[in-house]
Amino acid sequence: MGEFEVHRVRFFGLVPAGVRCLACHPRGSRLALARTDGAVEVYNFAANYFQEKVIPGHELRTVESLCWAAGDRLFGAGLSGDITEYDLSGLSAARGVDGGGGPIWSMVANSTGTQLAIGCEDGSVKIFQVVPGGIQFERNLDRRKGRVLCLSWHPSDTHIVAGSIDFFRVIDVTSGQTVQRIMVNHHVEKAKRECVVWAISLLSSGTVVSADSFGRVQFWDWEQGTLAESHTVSTSAALSLAVSEKEDSIIVGTSTGATYQLQLLPVTLGGQEKRWVRTKPFQFHSHDVRAVAHSPTALISGGLDAQLVIRPLMEKIQKKSYDAALRKFTFPHRRLVSCARKARLLLFQFSQYLELWRLGSTEETGKDGEVLPLCQMPEHLVQLKSKGPEHIYCSCVSPCGTWVGYSTASRFHLYRVHCDGDGVSLRKVPKVPKLLPPAYQLQFSADSDSLFVASARGSVHVFQLLEPGGCKHLHTLRPPSGVEGRCLPFLPRGSAQGGCVAEVSAVVPSVHCPLLQHHCTVPTYNCAVSALAIHPSTNNLVIAYSDQQLLEFSIPEKQYTSWSRAVQSRGLHRAWLERDSPITHITFNPKNPSHILLHDTYLLCVLDKSLPLPDDSTLLMNQSTLKQLPETARKRQLHAFKICKKFQPLLFMDLLDENCLVVVERPIMDFKTQLPLPVQQKKFGT
Repeated sequence: MGEFEVHRVRFFGLVPAGVRCLACHPRGSRLALARTDGAVEVYNFAANYFQEKVIPGHELRTVESLCWAAGDRLFGAGLSGDITEYDLSGLSAARGVDGGGGPIWSMVANSTGTQLAIGCEDGSVKIFQVVPGGIQFERNLDRRKGRVLCLSWHPSDTHIVAGSIDFFRVIDVTSGQTVQRIMVNHHVEKAKRECVVWAISLLSSGTVVSADSFGRVQFWDWEQGTLAESHTVSTSAALSLAVSEKEDSIIVGTSTGATYQLQLLPVTLGGQEKRWVRTKPFQFHSHDVRAVAHSPTALISGGLDAQLVIRPLMEKIQKKSYDAALRKFTFPHRRLVSCARKARLLLFQFSQYLELWRLGSTEETGKDGEVLPLCQMPEHLVQLKSKGPEHIYCSCVSPCGTWVGYSTASRFHLYRVHCDGDGVSLRKVPKVPKLLPPAYQLQFSADSDSLFVASARGSVHVFQLLEPGGCKHLHTLRPPSGVEGRCLPFLPRGSAQGGCVAEVSAVVPSVHCPLLQHHCTVPTYNCAVSALAIHPSTNNLVIAYSDQQLLEFSIPEKQYTSWSRAVQSRGLHRAWLERDSPITHITFNPKNPSHILLHDTYLLCVLDKSLPLPDDSTLLMNQSTLKQLPETARKRQLHAFKICKKFQPLLFMDLLDENCLVVVERPIMDFKTQLPLPVQQKKFGT
């Protein structure tokens, strides 16, 4: 694998925001997720649940509910009282409409996606019509005292059920009147505390399913106003529920971090009578499970511990495959760390501020695996706060460490960093050329003389950085005609031919070369690009896709390399393709052109193109395991993939020089200790 001096960084104090709500696309192709900081994410089921879109949060915008409507349009609503439509191509909150009833606690779309119903603080249920370019208010339904915490449409769109505190009611959509009001605690004698109906669903049979703060999942006949079944799934609150499309399975999330599945099963084998049975409990979370979703093939849950858990329904999986794997996502599928190689600085991105750190150093040498003492400790140089309520989209530090840039939804900011003695100062660059905000990605050139900014409609703006602190717009790279979407630029460090820029629009990488003209387009692939980089000496573009495929494209020859064709002909190892975490960064070893360094959340890999590819009968061993084998056994295991799993979870990796590597970890327990205490459960024997 090669020996490197490794700077192991664990002082990145990132605390991911908890999951607040989920929304499955009606066609089951995508999952929308909202976090407690207002950020919205979209995962692509077909692309191995890749996090393909992220809309950063806003301090004044909370998201209590998400829903898809009118095809691929995504709407959100929250305690600010506004209904917001999200621009998924521009990655921004496109437009907002005041709900007119105070804070909005719930929002659902009807079966055709043409109407939205919202539940408000003032007890009203309002209907909005989805129209081209926005939504418009249609009418109010019957208003009752008490905030409306949850809503559900009947599949035929004739009725809406609204859950509140101590009761729920069924509303006829045509007349707008309440046709049934049911007290959820009427059968409990002397109920001493209020019962909050946190989640509700109206089935096609007319059965109402409710989840409440007493930990119960109850099934009601709303026409008769009677309780049919009751299941106490938790000693604390049942916070969320979701029903399968066939209405034969339900997933419930609780405040203890547990999720439960209930299934509609025959009472006797082959009998016609069916009852709901709690069949499967799962404990994948440590905190409140505020959001659940039920896709055709999986149970999906999101907790305040920031984890998104996707558990496949094994009875829906025809054969053992990648789809049968349990997946847990905690960290974003994008980089929040950038590195100034020459200055040995790290820039950490948080939601509303940046931190610049200087790495520690040592004068000692040692053996493989030995921890060396530091002669200079890591130093926190400066914290740069973003003004206003908008969260940061992206950030970057130049290789020389003298420039820092970041972007919010409305503005791009550039700063000059001055290090004099023990002090560090920042000076904002005045009169930065205005761009069409936001900037989606930033990248400085290897010599720190240029800055590349990816902006709207696939454009990449090129800026010249001036001394002592200024910038000038040089050129705008535009995608070829017919190619639309968001572009992410990736700039090589020191290209042999003067430097090329690779950008991604949808799933089509394009290359611009020294004359700032479009050079070529890489053939289309059916999965999203998760990372790419250009080799500084060969000008080969290495691309990692969300389905774990790796391709290498020769920019000078405008075709795939012979190594890439061999990979496609033979195929990558099954264990490599079955990984559930995408490659997020690629770099190269300057002293060995055949080495490609890449990483995901759980492994660091040195890919040696000079060695043969492994077949499925070969074990992809961790390097620490491989070193324990005899010499003859190690030679039999010699292949292109050299894997290290020592650093987890791995958020960032880069080469500082040919002998020095920096890795940034964020152990799960480190940030969980900063979360509020979870509901304690009594465990047997304690």
